[in-house]
Amino acid sequence: MAEKESESKQKEKTIDKNCIFAKEIINAGHQPEFDYLKTLGVFLITIGHIYLEYSHGILYTIVYYFVTVLTAGALMILMGIGMRYSRHHEPKHYFARAFVLLTMGQYLNIIRDSLPNLIAWWCTGKPKFISRALLVWQTDILTFAGFSFCLLALFKIMKLSDGCIFIIGIIMNFASYPLFLIMKQPDNYIISQLMGYFVLTKSEAYFPLIGYFVFVAFGYWIAGYYQRMSNKDKFYNRILIFCLPIASIYQYFRVKNKIPKLAEYNSIPHYCLSPGPDSIHRILSNMTILAIFYKIDKFLGKTPEFIRHCGKNLNQYYMISYIVTQQVNIYMKATKGEEYNSEFKQTDLFTFFLLIFSRILIDMNDKYIHFTISTLKNPLRKIVFALIWIISIIIIIYVYPKVDTYANLWNDYLNDE
Repeated sequence: MAEKESESKQKEKTIDKNCIFAKEIINAGHQPEFDYLKTLGVFLITIGHIYLEYSHGILYTIVYYFVTVLTAGALMILMGIGMRYSRHHEPKHYFARAFVLLTMGQYLNIIRDSLPNLIAWWCTGKPKFISRALLVWQTDILTFAGFSFCLLALFKIMKLSDGCIFIIGIIMNFASYPLFLIMKQPDNYIISQLMGYFVLTKSEAYFPLIGYFVFVAFGYWIAGYYQRMSNKDKFYNRILIFCLPIASIYQYFRVKNKIPKLAEYNSIPHYCLSPGPDSIHRILSNMTILAIFYKIDKFLGKTPEFIRHCGKNLNQYYMISYIVTQQVNIYMKATKGEEYNSEFKQTDLFTFFLLIFSRILIDMNDKYIHFTISTLKNPLRKIVFALIWIISIIIIIYVYPKVDTYANLWNDYLNDE
């Protein structure tokens, strides 16, 4: 006992509180500000998928700003941080996690888009619905996460340093938009969609690896410093002094002025690639938000239970809210037509309901059912995972020959047809 106390005192002596970072890992536990950022992500994901579908005008613009500037980048930065803080961080663990994420992405695509659109097509006969069923292989954020784990595993096998991985991420991001401009788009949609997992093509490629991996790489790199952080107050004070004004000024000029060689603001390449300085701006913005959340949590003295719950169940909130939103959306378009969304006024109520509904489902599962696809035990796990991939392939084989025009973000999912 005396030896442990002596070791603890010796460790305290080696930590200089005047320095921001210690020489060894001293901060490997739970970081409350990350839960706050995850909670903001949960809220923005939910409200974003609702408002961007049903709302218009200034409210649409405000929500669009927060969703595009903060949400995707925030979740990917947190993903990189989580990789660093994980107890299982060998390449084999990353590859295993990648397969789970890719499978969960396929499961979400089937339940959220393909099956509801197939049912809508069978009921209405409208070709746009069967075309939307091909969204079974879209590049969702879970799919992106799976490929990011694979890439990071390869970098770890190559024994690249954290800084080197971050630099590679920056190079990939800065090259993404010029590559899109000079690259000849594939004539075959299957090839285009498969390429869309990695580079931006005229397919359903929201999160191509080349554009967004920089956020994962940054999270992984900065987490190494978080683990050695001995003075968070000084660190976040400097973040606020440095990042807040730069991010604010850049955002103002980015919106007001067209910057040569950069994707047009609010364009598809801008959203899907966040190219060049746009990615740096999003990183600075999210670090600013983390600093603010740290100050809030310190002021409160205790992290609210809802914040901790969202931090723990981020993926569940994401999947439940997106599935419900999309299925309501498909049902309304099949029964009332495309114009219904301009008449939908209950966006605030829908958002509130969806957050409460998601919380109830998660709590019921944790208390009574204890079921998640990703944690199934063998042999049931192998059977379920195989079924997800088999169903995905069957849908593609069944739908692809019946489609002439492929619904995706580039043609607004054939909403005008």
